[in-house]
Amino acid sequence: MFHLRRSAALFALVPLGFLTACSPSGMHDSVSSATPAISQDTDQSAHINSGQSAVSPAAQEASQSADSAPLTPINGDAWVKTLDALAPHTTDSPMVLSDLRVGEHPSFYRIVVEFSGKGRPGYYQAWPDTPVEQGRGKALDVAGSAFLEFMVNGTAMPTGTELAEGAYTGPHTLTVGPLEVREDGTFEDTTHIVVGMDQPREFQVGFLENPARMVIDIKK
Repeated sequence: MFHLRRSAALFALVPLGFLTACSPSGMHDSVSSATPAISQDTDQSAHINSGQSAVSPAAQEASQSADSAPLTPINGDAWVKTLDALAPHTTDSPMVLSDLRVGEHPSFYRIVVEFSGKGRPGYYQAWPDTPVEQGRGKALDVAGSAFLEFMVNGTAMPTGTELAEGAYTGPHTLTVGPLEVREDGTFEDTTHIVVGMDQPREFQVGFLENPARMVIDIKK
């Protein structure tokens, strides 16, 4: 397991139809062509739960304030069961996982993966029967009977003092409703996120800027 930390992000997405994610049992194998939304809005989440343990009081207060009001899903009514792979957009400022948080809204759950640096991460999405740790192949300890997996690429390991300074140091696992969100660290250029749940559920993915965030909304 990689003990390199993670966070929330949402996007300026342009999905690429390279790889088609696997579909869980009980769900159709169709791949969505819906484009993830790009927004500069805050990732407001009711009942927010942040795993970051190294935020300043001022930053924490601002984050909780921005996350306090209800909102609509990132892509409106464009719920999907699978997504094509998306290539990242990277810059000279590496994206390092800096926070991971979850929240609950009347019709959906929200997961926010935040990164320091500049750019927009990409991803490969799948529904594995059994999620495994990056690089080691051992079963990943995450509760649930269905598993939504994201290999979030274009990210950086927090090596060196500068990158490590704002890296995620919170818990590996957060829960909201019937979801257990597990961050499996960052290896090379990939941050591994697995969402365990009681049953396969439709979802959406989007990105936000300043800071870079990947937003995962999961339908109730």
